Amino acid sequence: MKRHITRNNRSLKIQSLSLLLVIAAAAVLAAGCTGSSEPENRLSSEVGYTGTNVEKVELYHFYGANRCVSCMMLGDLTEQTVNTYYAQELLSGRLVFNHIDISMPENRGIVERYGPTGSSLWIGIHDEQGFYKEELLGPWYMLGDEGKFSAYIRAVIDQQLA
Repeated sequence: MKRHITRNNRSLKIQSLSLLLVIAAAAVLAAGCTGSSEPENRLSSEVGYTGTNVEKVELYHFYGANRCVSCMMLGDLTEQTVNTYYAQELLSGRLVFNHIDISMPENRGIVERYGPTGSSLWIGIHDEQGFYKEELLGPWYMLGDEGKFSAYIRAVIDQQLA
């Protein structure tokens, strides 16, 4: 015997499924908002290297051919912070900052050395032991607050140049 689904039954099932999806989406979004996003709280877990006698620090904003607004902001805010607070270190060569297009053949060497797959911010640290690199993820969460973004970048750089 075949069951006949009425319009009301189908509507009720669709509404129930929709409500379930909304609840699931809210749970996923709420799970990402439970931690602190303060730069000072994230710093210790952000850069694993805490060596001494750092000779040079490199900070590179990698990007591809197609850039979104956030990708451009990441590079612009980093450049603004570095130029404002580290002019001496940039002049001496102890700190290097640059924007690197990963799609350009002339950048292949540095792209292979760091390994970015898209728009990203990487720190490279040179010391007597060799070279250490790490992608910085924290700045993406601070793009809406220039003060926090700048404080975070400064804390990361200061930790290495100290």
